[in-house]
Amino acid sequence: MNITFIGGGNMASALIAGLLQKGFKATGINVVEIAPEGRARLKASYGVNTYADLSPEAVATDILVLAVKPQQLCDLAARLRALLGRQLVISIAAGIRSADLSRWLGGYALVVRAMPNTPAMVMAGVSGLYALPAVSEEQRRQAGEILGAVGSTLWLEDEARMDAVTAVSGSGPAYVFYFIEAMQ
Repeated sequence: MNITFIGGGNMASALIAGLLQKGFKATGINVVEIAPEGRARLKASYGVNTYADLSPEAVATDILVLAVKPQQLCDLAARLRALLGRQLVISIAAGIRSADLSRWLGGYALVVRAMPNTPAMVMAGVSGLYALPAVSEEQRRQAGEILGAVGSTLWLEDEARMDAVTAVSGSGPAYVFYFIEAMQ
């Protein structure tokens, strides 16, 4: 399994670190990161292959993890559309429904929506996942393995439930931290 992360920020870095801790080889990971300092950090910290922009070489992998801000996803999808073959596309962008991403990708149906939370940065996250019907059981297993590298995973059969997962797993840890801080 070869993976390309598009975006190399905090969550992508956490997932990469988790995969490497689980024995995944750095040579099987590409990261497309536009910031030169980000590329240098990723290369130095993890030994992964880095690219400054989308290219056929950068995305010639089994799985693409879209780890960009939600407001960047539509433009990214328009650029990515022509480079897709049969890769599984996993989006970790909050609030973007899989049907919208699929439409932005020109009707591409191999899409998994995932919602990891900030405890993933310390390998204690909980990620909700939802797959479009065209995603195979093997691809679901692969998506679970990637997100499972930073904690537990929960598959949802109804994407509408992702909003509740996002609210609880995203806001829950922040609420607990705020409560502990108030007790101090």
